[in-house]
Amino acid sequence: MKHLFLAALATIGLISCQNGKNPAEESADNVIVTTDYLNFGDSTFNVENAFTAAEVVKNMASDLDTVWAVVGGPITQVCTTKGCWMATAIDSNNNLFVDYDYEFLLPTNSQGQDMIMSGYAYWDSTSVTQLRHYAEDRGASEDEIAAITEPVGEVMFKAKGVKIILPDAE
Repeated sequence: MKHLFLAALATIGLISCQNGKNPAEESADNVIVTTDYLNFGDSTFNVENAFTAAEVVKNMASDLDTVWAVVGGPITQVCTTKGCWMATAIDSNNNLFVDYDYEFLLPTNSQGQDMIMSGYAYWDSTSVTQLRHYAEDRGASEDEIAAITEPVGEVMFKAKGVKIILPDAE
């Protein structure tokens, strides 16, 4: 009788210790990933399915187009004086200029951080004076500034809201 009682107790103990699922076998579909953002401007937009700057520029068919989009990517340049403009990479040699009409300002040290923004892309030309001002803002040398002699026509982006992705706090 004593052995039967110990066997029953051991069986109950083993059954109650089982989890049913091995944590290593759990599906990644059940994992909820949360991302924290620093929000600027209208931050009510959905970050899902954001385009890259290259995709937006490629899809601008003519200089009459204006395209609303959510765009994500790294901040490659930012106004170091006030944070009143930024740029994000189109490719390794070109950037998409982003303006926000002083509706908000980004941190002047946000270069290199990833962001997602909502707004519209449009064609515009930038004067030599404005290009030199932007070069000065990003800390270009006097020679680089003096080398700017022609206006530039390009796709630009007017952001209505920007979310800077915070690094994981691990």
